[in-house]
Amino acid sequence: MKRIPPARIEWRDDTPCSPEFGDVYFSRGGGVDETRHVFLAGNDLPARFATCRTFTIGETGFGTGLNFLVTLAAWRHHAPATAWLHYLSVEKHPLDVTTLALVHSRWPELARDAQMLRDVYPPRVTGLHQRQLPGGRVTLTLLFGEAEAMLAATTARVDAWYLDGFAPARNPAMWTPALFDQVARLTRPGGTLATYTAAGAVRRGLEAAGFVIHKRAGHGGKRNMLTGRLATTPTSPLPDSTPPWFRPACSTVPEQREAVVIGGGIAGASVAHVLAERGWRVTLVEKQDQVAAAASGNPSGVVLPRLSADMDRQSRFYLSAFLHSTAWLNRLAARCPDLSWQPGGVLQLLDEDRKAQLGQLDLPAMILEPVDQAAASERAGIPVSSGGVIFPLGGWLSPPRLCQALLADQAGRITVHTGREIVRLERDGPLWEMEDSRGEMISAPVVVLATGQAVTRFEPALEWELDAVRGQLTCLQSSPGTNLKLPVCYDGYVIPAFEGQHCVGATYQRNDPTLEPRAEDDRSNLTALAQAVPAFAGATPNGGRVAFRTSSPDHLPVIGAVPDSGFYRRAYADLRHGRPVHRYEAARYRPGLFVSTAHGSRGLVTAPFAAALITACIEAEPLPLETELLDVVHPARFLIRKLKRGVV
Repeated sequence: MKRIPPARIEWRDDTPCSPEFGDVYFSRGGGVDETRHVFLAGNDLPARFATCRTFTIGETGFGTGLNFLVTLAAWRHHAPATAWLHYLSVEKHPLDVTTLALVHSRWPELARDAQMLRDVYPPRVTGLHQRQLPGGRVTLTLLFGEAEAMLAATTARVDAWYLDGFAPARNPAMWTPALFDQVARLTRPGGTLATYTAAGAVRRGLEAAGFVIHKRAGHGGKRNMLTGRLATTPTSPLPDSTPPWFRPACSTVPEQREAVVIGGGIAGASVAHVLAERGWRVTLVEKQDQVAAAASGNPSGVVLPRLSADMDRQSRFYLSAFLHSTAWLNRLAARCPDLSWQPGGVLQLLDEDRKAQLGQLDLPAMILEPVDQAAASERAGIPVSSGGVIFPLGGWLSPPRLCQALLADQAGRITVHTGREIVRLERDGPLWEMEDSRGEMISAPVVVLATGQAVTRFEPALEWELDAVRGQLTCLQSSPGTNLKLPVCYDGYVIPAFEGQHCVGATYQRNDPTLEPRAEDDRSNLTALAQAVPAFAGATPNGGRVAFRTSSPDHLPVIGAVPDSGFYRRAYADLRHGRPVHRYEAARYRPGLFVSTAHGSRGLVTAPFAAALITACIEAEPLPLETELLDVVHPARFLIRKLKRGVV
């Protein structure tokens, strides 16, 4: 991921133009009418909207967002109230929000939706950015980068395409045979397309990709346009570069939209909430007497990414999760006043070398802002020991309040059972049958395991390699001299006072089952705090808490469909011999079984993102993560590594 400079525009006859491509963003004769004629009518969308449960539109060239806004108005008018729209659009040169607002002012009838679009518009960094609009029913996925590369990194089934790049003669990279092949790969059988151009090269390229193309009357002064329908059947929505053992499950959405989520921490509550928003009936089962009783019970927690100087795949995953989850929290906070989300930024103290390395990542200042010691102290509200970086989009909240808000927000669709542990889980035909510790039975077609390290009990053959890491935090009474404005992170962290107390943490101790707080751990926490934030020197503990975080060897969560371990051991037994990848079968999974665990110390960032990823898998909808990053959180990655080494 890297920063993208904003697109430049020039105004000609009150119409925005691109000086780089010498073309207009929309028709001078009426952009709204052109969108309706070319893309909505060209794909017969009003009629198709009226009978669908979900619908996915793909677009090449997001530009000003006009096509999206006009489509949104039509969707609200024609689609059933329970239907869901997915809109994917690729853009190499995103406009900045200020320019978008200026352009959007031309269409007062679209003002409300235009403001919502600008509110969720992601930072200009390369990658896949999936956002849900307030009010539900619409998910927008923006793909910032080269069109062909970004489509190749996408997993989706598109019902209708808008091919709307600048004119083929002006921007040929948006009209190549390779790009048309990606469009065809992502198109649902029988899916359609429409474009304003009737260029012969475009028609021939689309036909070669498998579309049957027709000419229709164009809009305004344009004589012709093209429409098409996919005549071939794509074998998979995934690019060939995805190894067979990491190919996501191709789910069939069950008619019975009911799910059981096992685990009542942040991971489980997030999945339950996102599924319920999509209309699912969810039963959440927690073995403790209340939700958020384990690591999710800490009084306060910090929301920030984990980045490396080389922005490796782990960092890219964490940045994607961070941007997604902070946008999700902002949307949730607007309707849940008790959430406690405080999005005022996070300060991470670093030495000069580390600060310089992160400062060279070429990320926008709204994501990462290097600061010296004086600026860091001013932003924190009290003196700190060094400079570092600010994550302006980050913040802090109360994890128990988050879990309670998630479940209360969808109380009509979520049933919570506490004090009940699932002791048996078996597949019986189309359903999973579960027995709890009281001898009561529950059944559902979909089950999500969000039980921390206990997931290993349900499928031990997957070689999960998960650890329960002991963490002790220390509570401090707030005082006028420690009036923090934002969380400060170092080797530990200190959070602004919540309900009169600061949280300071946390130790990180493997192979330590001790449940009771220890005085030496409090001393360790407070010594590190005093070195980082001297105003806290001499502070005395006012309580504390021990919790166990589930962690994986690579410090990444485990997210997705649960693989069929027996199939993996048979089909991939000889991976150590280095056979050609194409000779292996595609992965198989336990039907309707998913997992969200090993979120470690970044659960507030990764658990909401995991919920979105799992829901997309269950609903067979566009995934919120680039294809090449799916394997970094894949549930079978530890088993695959052992198979490659020949140790299983």
